[in-house]
Amino acid sequence: MTGHHVLGLLLAGGLLLAAAGSALAGGPSLHDLGNGICQDQDHGFMWQIIPSKKKFTDADDAAAYLDTLNLGGYHDWRLPTEAELTDLLSLISIQGNDDCRFPRLDKAFWLRDSHGKTLPARLEMECFCRGDFDLVKRNKGQVRAVRTIKKTVRTKE
Repeated sequence: MTGHHVLGLLLAGGLLLAAAGSALAGGPSLHDLGNGICQDQDHGFMWQIIPSKKKFTDADDAAAYLDTLNLGGYHDWRLPTEAELTDLLSLISIQGNDDCRFPRLDKAFWLRDSHGKTLPARLEMECFCRGDFDLVKRNKGQVRAVRTIKKTVRTKE
């Protein structure tokens, strides 16, 4: 093993230990609500744990699935952005988040890319040490819906 490989392993190990330490200090960000929903308290999202059974080849069909999705009594589910899905995968990759078990994370999902285009794509880890992901476009994909948690603002009385 070369010196560069050893240094890379040490850096990656240090990142894992730092992430584990922060997870222990503040607890994991992801919490299984027990109703098919995982809540990301740090980013303010709720995620559909089990994605659609069907793989969609058309954006309109994926949108129709979202229109009929009633999960946890919520009807305002949407497709995640590339950045939101990247954040979720980063949390799972680094923290582990044993509380929420997301099946089929390595599959293609419908999302909105950084240009606002709706497409099925898979995020593949490019560099674990930096948490970089590559967007790999596909012809079809499942839907793993997300919704933004509405925060209530309290006013002083």
